[in-house]
Amino acid sequence: MEGDTAGLEEALSRVVRLAGDHISALDSTMRHMTAHAWVGGGAGPFTQATHDQRTRLQRAFETAAAQIAERIRALGGHATAPSLSTPLPVATSTRGGYAGMNVEAMTRMVADLERAGHELPAAGSQLSAALASACVSAAPAQQVAEVGAWATEQATDLRRRLTVLQQRPDGDMANAAVLGFGLFGGSAPDPSGLGNMLTAAAAGDPSALEKVVAAQNTGKDPTLAARVSAWWQLLDPAARQRLIDAAPHLIGSLNGVPAATRDSANRAYLGLRKGDIAKRLAELRGLEEAMKQGARQSYLRMEINALEAEQRQIGAVEKSLPMGGVNGRPPALLLHFELGGLGKAAISFGDPDKADSVVTSVPGTGSTLEGIGGDAARAATLWDQANFTAHSHTKIASIIWLGYEAPQLDAGILRADTSVASPNLAQAGAGSLASFLDGLHATHQPAGTPRFTVLGHSYGSVVTGMAAQTRKGTFADQLILVGSPGTMAARASDLGVKQVWVGESPQDPIADLGHLPISGGRNPISGVLTPWFPNGAGPFGTDPSNIAFGANRFVVDPTPAGFTGYDIATHSGYWARRSASLRNMGFIIDGQYDDVSKLPTPKQAPPPTPHLTSPPTARPAPDPVSPPSPTPQSSPTPTGD
Repeated sequence: MEGDTAGLEEALSRVVRLAGDHISALDSTMRHMTAHAWVGGGAGPFTQATHDQRTRLQRAFETAAAQIAERIRALGGHATAPSLSTPLPVATSTRGGYAGMNVEAMTRMVADLERAGHELPAAGSQLSAALASACVSAAPAQQVAEVGAWATEQATDLRRRLTVLQQRPDGDMANAAVLGFGLFGGSAPDPSGLGNMLTAAAAGDPSALEKVVAAQNTGKDPTLAARVSAWWQLLDPAARQRLIDAAPHLIGSLNGVPAATRDSANRAYLGLRKGDIAKRLAELRGLEEAMKQGARQSYLRMEINALEAEQRQIGAVEKSLPMGGVNGRPPALLLHFELGGLGKAAISFGDPDKADSVVTSVPGTGSTLEGIGGDAARAATLWDQANFTAHSHTKIASIIWLGYEAPQLDAGILRADTSVASPNLAQAGAGSLASFLDGLHATHQPAGTPRFTVLGHSYGSVVTGMAAQTRKGTFADQLILVGSPGTMAARASDLGVKQVWVGESPQDPIADLGHLPISGGRNPISGVLTPWFPNGAGPFGTDPSNIAFGANRFVVDPTPAGFTGYDIATHSGYWARRSASLRNMGFIIDGQYDDVSKLPTPKQAPPPTPHLTSPPTARPAPDPVSPPSPTPQSSPTPTGD
């Protein structure tokens, strides 16, 4: 009987030796993935796929050994299938959080995968021979060879991507977004098909790019900007230029494309559109003069009016951009540009991709592209102040983001869909703002730890609050709310950022709308705003200046007011030169929190000590207190500067 099993025992020994040589073929790859902070995009799925292939490899050898051991026992011999699985290698990164791409580690990992891809098919052939000699199934050998083929496929894709990423200007400091979708993009899930759309766009399909821009404006996919960033970086320079030439307005609007590239594309689009409008207006005016009064002329006049409005929007942007590059400011970058209707734009003073501190300001009611000059001036002033108080060599970028349709003080105020007293327009703009911030994170070139601040003014704070709640933990490091009627949150902690700062002038009537216990609904027939009384929190959630909201409150200079106690000018006065509010906002943007002049937080009285004896006899209830006047209450006047 021993002679009958001798050959089987030799086959089992061969399998065990093969397993000892090859079951750890993917261990080094797992060790690399767990030792570095490579997360997002396809990094997680790649790690899981490596784990699954490693498990499959070890089980294949265990199954092969078990089959032979079972045959030995069937022939009366004694054999026990050994355990051929090994513990999962675990290594903890010595670095805290993401620290760029370790090219040396990645190169070793690719080399290890290439080695596994070369050795495992040969091991599979040897295993197949051993199994054939034992007259058992050769399926485990096929599985070993398939794991080898997987390793070769991954190594080929990773080496190609790594080579491209090493050619980036920032080299091994490629950010997490580029790594997640650039390096491990082959493993990234794509449930919405946006990855395929980007591939089609790169092949010359402009409609695919339009779909990507439309998807980003919904804000539903928080990974889209990172995917775009990696896609753009992996394109060759000629392909990028073809896309810019074919659709500059789309590339200029695409979150995840570098700021300098967006600026170049948007300026090109502005120039093209300016020339086209001038040419078309000359044609229309000639037709209008040659045509008698009538319906046709009316249509011409409508088109002329629309194009003249776009000309004014272009003019406003052209006047705003020169605010950069003067008085020590960095050049302005045009990060978004959209004509028609109220218009949309984003202008940055400083390159947000290279800045140490980035502040994005979101304006409120009445904001339009034609009137963006005032908002741009505030963003420039904010840069001046933050730069003045910042430590030396600190780079600041101050952005004015008008990427949503702000409510206007016109007939639309009565409609729920467009009223300043309704959160509908804020909800529509929150997705675009969240996506814009996704883009700032995705394209930022690591150099230390950047600070991202979003400043919401007036109705813009409602947009900011709603956007922050869709990206809790990733939207920004901190929020600044000035003249804010609310954020659609009950407490500051609901906004998902590290810090929330609130500044409110005691004479600001708009900010005190947050005190009013009302909210609004939409009449299902007329669409007119229908107020609801009462609603304890206010129309946009808890008033941010309320102590119960839990935000940090900074001092804003009081100003003389009329008999009402209010002065509408204070609502836009938070950026006044040499004011406490501007100075405090600069300190917050710079992270110099000890220098901020804060409003004191009144201490709440401690709860009464419970009586250990029998409670006293209850007193008669006091007379009811008269309700407060409906006049909006003012914020507390700061005690000194």
